[in-house]
Amino acid sequence: MSKEKKRWVQVDRRDFLRLVAAFGSTATLGGILGASSAADAQELLERIVAQAAKEKEKMAAAKHTLTFGTGGLSNRWADGPVVTCYVELIGFSKFKEIVEKESKGEIAINVVEGGSLGVQTILAKKVQQGIIQGCTCSTQNVAGLIPIWNVTDFPYTIGEENYWRLQYSKEVNDAIRVKSMEAGLICLYVHAPDRWLNVRKGIPEVRLPEHLKGLKIRVTGSRLEQEILKMLPCNPTPIAWGETYTAMKEGAIDGIHVNVAAMSDFGFQEVAGQIINTGIMPSSDATWLNTSFYRNLSPRLQEVIMEAAYEATVFAHDNFYDYHFRQIGIYPNSPSTSIWKKAGVKQVLLTPSELDAWKNWVAYDRHKDKFAPLVETFGKKAFETVVRVAQAPGAIEKRRWWKK
Repeated sequence: MSKEKKRWVQVDRRDFLRLVAAFGSTATLGGILGASSAADAQELLERIVAQAAKEKEKMAAAKHTLTFGTGGLSNRWADGPVVTCYVELIGFSKFKEIVEKESKGEIAINVVEGGSLGVQTILAKKVQQGIIQGCTCSTQNVAGLIPIWNVTDFPYTIGEENYWRLQYSKEVNDAIRVKSMEAGLICLYVHAPDRWLNVRKGIPEVRLPEHLKGLKIRVTGSRLEQEILKMLPCNPTPIAWGETYTAMKEGAIDGIHVNVAAMSDFGFQEVAGQIINTGIMPSSDATWLNTSFYRNLSPRLQEVIMEAAYEATVFAHDNFYDYHFRQIGIYPNSPSTSIWKKAGVKQVLLTPSELDAWKNWVAYDRHKDKFAPLVETFGKKAFETVVRVAQAPGAIEKRRWWKK
């Protein structure tokens, strides 16, 4: 065995898995075991071993270790012009960097990527129970554990840009985030692009709700999405996320209702025939922390956590448009090198009158009687707060939501 490979096998399995996630399996394995020269393999190996040693050093010296589970990968788009990570991890590297630096090494964050600790619903439950300390999980999936999060999902009540108003709002913090914290999950920050309809190849163009007639659209565990798809003239079809790509490819389902960035991360541009910007509801990728872990920190470290969450929110907000324009490619003038433009998938951008037709079918303000029982169930005051804050006039003000 060569000297380089002898050194490689000394890296333990957990370091290997974590660093494969960080650098990518192709880069790691191909670079080391199949490099064109020993010098190339040696350079990559040294970089990986050095990072593994650095992370071990931080965790050994830390007073608190935060194990963070995610289904995403930090290096999904190695050449991404805006970010390299899955959409659910946007801002997280900044959060990790700030926490470790400003805590002066008292907190170390051990990121376990690629779904190694479970899917989103499992991760959120593990965090709530204190088995791990943090994770990524959509607010829609967390709503299965903490129902008040459903109040942010009623159709056509917030809008993509206005979701940031909720995040910076002290009112929303007091109405929702505090209650979530009391139930075991602290919402650190949310990245919330609108869901689009993604319809497989071979389906005629969808511009109106009537065009969904007979189509099998995958439905998630989100209570509001379930209700919405029941109201539309399609066949809501429950299916696990891990099986969705194959189901689309083979025609077992005809479409999904997810944000375009998440579709990109999982390769749906390969099987899509068209994507449609209905704007019905958000797809809210959020980052969570266990309440007990947080409360056991000193006041100084608690403030470090919250400041890092604020900076991660600002980072995600500041890069939101650029990310969707340059990297994902969902605007008419997005560059041809962006993901969806390069894939050649038809982007159906609805006219105002077409969008109004979708609202006639499912919008909250046009079907209040239908949604009223759910508003009462999930929290009428919290829902009214969300609507008031989201629809407030004026520019969005970046504020630390946990402070007066």
